[in-house]
Amino acid sequence: ALRAKVLKVVQGDDNTQFFHMIANGKHRKKKIIQLEQDEGTIIGHENLKAYISSYYKQLFGH
Repeated sequence: ALRAKVLKVVQGDDNTQFFHMIANGKHRKKKIIQLEQDEGTIIGHENLKAYISSYYKQLFGH
């Protein structure tokens, strides 16, 4: 079966390294590394988590 234009590969195959590079690249694309706001750039997982949590608490209430 095709998934995102990459053929399904069998583990141990010559394409295993290629398959893992594709899978890791997709994971990296989905990850938010930093946010640029009027207050400045927010970097780091814990800082992002705190900023996003406070944003939605202000937006929707506790």
